[in-house]
Amino acid sequence: MVCDTLRNSIPKAVVHCQVREAKRSLLNYFYTQVGRKEKERLSQMLDEDPQLMEKREQLAKRLELYKSARDEIDAVAWK
Repeated sequence: MVCDTLRNSIPKAVVHCQVREAKRSLLNYFYTQVGRKEKERLSQMLDEDPQLMEKREQLAKRLELYKSARDEIDAVAWK
């Protein structure tokens, strides 16, 4: 009974791992292709409101500022 269970489940697990890896590979390829697009072309593809795009860029800059501040605080705190 155990051997039958293993015989049935191992091929399924192998296929699951193959599908997961293929999915990851395709997503990486997609992200690479989208990342290569120019900013204007990407905004056309997204059909995004310019004000919303500006707000998103501002938030991304603020996030980077917070991350750099956190890194500086961590560097000082651990000395």
